[in-house]
Amino acid sequence: MMAHAVASWHEWTHIDTYRHMSSNITVQKVCEFCGQKFTAKTLFTRYCSKRCNSRHYKQLAKEEKAKLLGAQLTSTVTSPTETLASTAQEYFEVNEAAQLMRISTRTLFRLIEKKKLKKKKLLSRTVILKDDIKSFFAKQ
Repeated sequence: MMAHAVASWHEWTHIDTYRHMSSNITVQKVCEFCGQKFTAKTLFTRYCSKRCNSRHYKQLAKEEKAKLLGAQLTSTVTSPTETLASTAQEYFEVNEAAQLMRISTRTLFRLIEKKKLKKKKLLSRTVILKDDIKSFFAKQ
C-alpha cells in the first residue's frame, strides 16, 4: 500500500507540462530574418528556425556595435592641425610626424624628397619642425 501512496504523491507534485498544456494552435507567420512563410505553434514565434534566429541576433549585434563605434569615431576625430596646436613639442621624429599627419613614413619621405616638406638633422636623427608641418597644411 505504501508504493501506491508514493505513486499518487508523485503524480500530484510533478506535473508534466507538455501533457497538461498542449495546444492545437497553428499560425501561419513570416520569418523576420529570411522572409519565408512557416507554421508556428505559438503566437510569439518570430523565426522559422534556430538558424534564422541566431543569424538575425548576430546581425543586430553587428549593427549595434557599428553604431557605437561610429558614434565614438565622430566624437573623437580631430584634424591634424588641431592636434598640432595642442602639442607642446617643437619638432617631431619621422614616425611621429607621419602619425600626426596621418600618412605613412614612406609618403612623408616622398614629400621631403619633392621639397614639399623641410627636414632638419639632429645628430643622426631626421626631424621635422612643427612650423614646417603647419605651413604644409596651410598650403594644402
